[in-house]
Amino acid sequence: MSSSLLQKASLFTAVLLMLLGCEDNSEQPPKRVQLTPSTVDKIDFEKPAKPVILEVFGKISQFNDQQKLYLDRDQLLAFKQVEVKTTTPWTNKETHFKGPLLRDVLAAAGSSGKFIFAKAVNEYAVKIPTSDAQKYSVILAIEQDGEALSIRNKGPIWLIYPWSSVDDLNRDKFYSRSIWQLTSMRLHD
Repeated sequence: MSSSLLQKASLFTAVLLMLLGCEDNSEQPPKRVQLTPSTVDKIDFEKPAKPVILEVFGKISQFNDQQKLYLDRDQLLAFKQVEVKTTTPWTNKETHFKGPLLRDVLAAAGSSGKFIFAKAVNEYAVKIPTSDAQKYSVILAIEQDGEALSIRNKGPIWLIYPWSSVDDLNRDKFYSRSIWQLTSMRLHD
């Protein structure tokens, strides 16, 4: 291969990695990482043994009670826990949030919807494209700075985007999708 062609291929690779958020810099870890679809398979969920904190229904194929999927905290803890370190418009400093990836929970529920109609304890509701879950490390945060989230501090579930890692997320539309005190998600087209 000619050196001109190698340079073009190398430049193309560098640009592609940059666009995907995988900067080719071996001295520092990349700030953003291109995400892959969930590797979680559908799960046969048992009925929750503890109080339900999330109800998932609509275009899903996994249920544990009358065409709905009810999840308690332990069931959410059974998923791989992901930490997102970010600043938010609602916290004064970088905050450490932890919980399962939204895309993993959707995959385990057998979701086929294009949108999530998310609803909170206080009846706040927001429409979220499921593509957000595939593009970004959106988590269903159940911990903040090592402490379980409660109703008093925006829990027990707070949908968190990785704002500090992806500059494009620092916009009102993504802030409005960060629903706290989340209680239900209806999947639909």
